[in-house]
Amino acid sequence: MRLQKYLLSLLLTIIYTLPLYAVVQVDATRLDKPLMLKGEWSFAPYFIERFDDPNLSKATINVPQYIEDRLEDPHTIVTYALLLKTIPNKPLSISLKQPYSVWELYIDGKRIGSSGTFYPQSGMHKAQASYPILQFTPTSEHTQLLLHLGNSEHRHMGLYGTPRIASVGVLEQIHTDGKVIEKIVFVMLTLFGIYHIGIFLAWRKDQAPLWFGAVCLSLAIRTTTTGEKIILEFFPDLSWEMLTRLEYASGYLALPFFIKYFGTLYNKHAYLNAERFYFVVSIIFVTLVLFASTLVFTTSLMYYNLVVVTFILYIFWLLFQSLRTHEAGSILAFSAFILFSLSIIHDLLFFENIILFLAMDLMPYGFIIYLLAQATILLIRYANAFRLIENHTNELETIVEKRTHDLSDLLKQRELLLRELTHRVKNNLQFIIGLLWIQRKEADEKMKSALKTLESQIQSIAAVHETLCAQNNVSTVQMNDYIERLIFSLQRLYPHLEISFDSDEIVFVSTDHTISIGLILNELITNHIKYSKELHPIHLKLTQNNKKSIFYYNDGYDHQEAFQKVQNSISFGLPKLGWAMIKEFVKRMDGEMMVYPNHIELEFLSDGNL
Repeated sequence: MRLQKYLLSLLLTIIYTLPLYAVVQVDATRLDKPLMLKGEWSFAPYFIERFDDPNLSKATINVPQYIEDRLEDPHTIVTYALLLKTIPNKPLSISLKQPYSVWELYIDGKRIGSSGTFYPQSGMHKAQASYPILQFTPTSEHTQLLLHLGNSEHRHMGLYGTPRIASVGVLEQIHTDGKVIEKIVFVMLTLFGIYHIGIFLAWRKDQAPLWFGAVCLSLAIRTTTTGEKIILEFFPDLSWEMLTRLEYASGYLALPFFIKYFGTLYNKHAYLNAERFYFVVSIIFVTLVLFASTLVFTTSLMYYNLVVVTFILYIFWLLFQSLRTHEAGSILAFSAFILFSLSIIHDLLFFENIILFLAMDLMPYGFIIYLLAQATILLIRYANAFRLIENHTNELETIVEKRTHDLSDLLKQRELLLRELTHRVKNNLQFIIGLLWIQRKEADEKMKSALKTLESQIQSIAAVHETLCAQNNVSTVQMNDYIERLIFSLQRLYPHLEISFDSDEIVFVSTDHTISIGLILNELITNHIKYSKELHPIHLKLTQNNKKSIFYYNDGYDHQEAFQKVQNSISFGLPKLGWAMIKEFVKRMDGEMMVYPNHIELEFLSDGNL
């Protein structure tokens, strides 16, 4: 009788626990390292509340994989189940690797976490941007794990990563370490982006650093939205929709920036039509992310991946052409792009659940390697450019030095010719003065006066050339020496004339201005001799203020009335020189003459600076 009761009790226990053991079971008692909960899970394509529901034993599914193709209703709530063999009272942590779907996790019938809200009536479930690591403490040797998934906002439904279980603190530390690494990658990409944009701003002729910096910044943003999703630390209230848009937009934007960068870097080999095609297609994808619903633009990923694959092939062709023409850094660029493209292909296949070699995004790390290689290549390019500039600078300096030497020789020859010409002009003028002197000896008084006036005018010009012959420079005349020579020649013509000259500093005037001043002075003095009833002593003075010079003339008479008569007259001719001639020479000098009751002032620019 007792044996019958024992057998009946055993049979009831077996019958009661049969559904429990029909569910897939995993041993979680030995957790030396995190246990990957991949492989077979019990599965039901609808919502199941209780772990002992016999429907859980009817189907299994591999994790991770997407299941939208296996569902009649894409908005339904599905159920995953797993039986864990555990150690009682030993705390454990579990990470679900953030499914795209809304999820809800039950441990032994108790809900311990969720990532959104289910709406069974409408099927429009609402996900949240969260990445929790859930903790629980088993109470028996068998722990029931029940997971519900629902989706209405993403093209994929299911687990894209592998859930992990470990002792409390292990997964948390892995999550913390992962965030630190991603922050380092983010900072590196951001700094490199700013650095290359700064290079472009310093030298805008080369746009390659600008586009490469833009690639760095777009991938820096993408790094914060994938993996451990470190952006949630800074923006904890960020919605799932905005997080997804940032992830896709930052990834899609990298392609047009890459296109512009490679087109600029390898412009000798790039095809403009290919660049335009990839650029336009990329902008279309980015526009889709910005304005379409999440369900629509997440569907575009598979087509975008095809574009990326063809773009990788196109870049390989560009790099091969660069390698074939032995461009600087081509071997390094080709090798680095191989690693970078492998990381891109890994991520494409990983997000499609085709390969599960590494359950993490490799593209940011592949790009870091490529970034360092490209920074080295840009450094080589700039070093070669600077070296070329230096060589051209040295060649230019040699050419300039030779030209300077040639021009110096020509200048010396010019100075020599001008000096010889000045000397000959001076001699010719002296010869003409001698002829006039001979003619004056035999002429009548009226003719003598006219010849004497003409002789004094020629003498004023000859004095300029005589002064030039005594100088090293023939472009300007030392005015002090010239006036003294002119006074000496006038006193030889008019011995009874008394002239004094006063100057505080040396003044240099252009040759043309000197001749004009000499003729003006000569005319004033000869007019004084001709028309004055009494010859007064003549006083001359020369001063300088900055680049302006002022010449003072005082013969003891008031010339205001005579000067006023020619203010409104523009006539000029040899028969009637005098004030009209003086006015014309002042006009040519672009100077200004002021007539006061007791003296005349002539103001003009020195050094020939008109």
